[in-house]
Amino acid sequence: MAFPIEMHFYVVKAPDGTYHVQNILFPFGKLGQHHVHSEKSYEKWAQNIDKRLIHYLGEKPCDCGLKCGDVREYDGTVWHNPEFEE
Repeated sequence: MAFPIEMHFYVVKAPDGTYHVQNILFPFGKLGQHHVHSEKSYEKWAQNIDKRLIHYLGEKPCDCGLKCGDVREYDGTVWHNPEFEE
């Protein structure tokens, strides 16, 4: 039985109110981007994602070291997307 290749998104809401999203490529389990959103930008981002691919894990700390608007790529490169701060 073949499984479709899909990007899934695992989300936690940190104590500071930011939303941390970790992309994982399935069925391989390969980590993709980790991006940090304000509540407003998270809601805007999530509107464009198939809801079955978003897995909300609740409210808990994230020790990624990123700030709102930051994106860590699969290779460790970090850059900033100001749209995620809105």
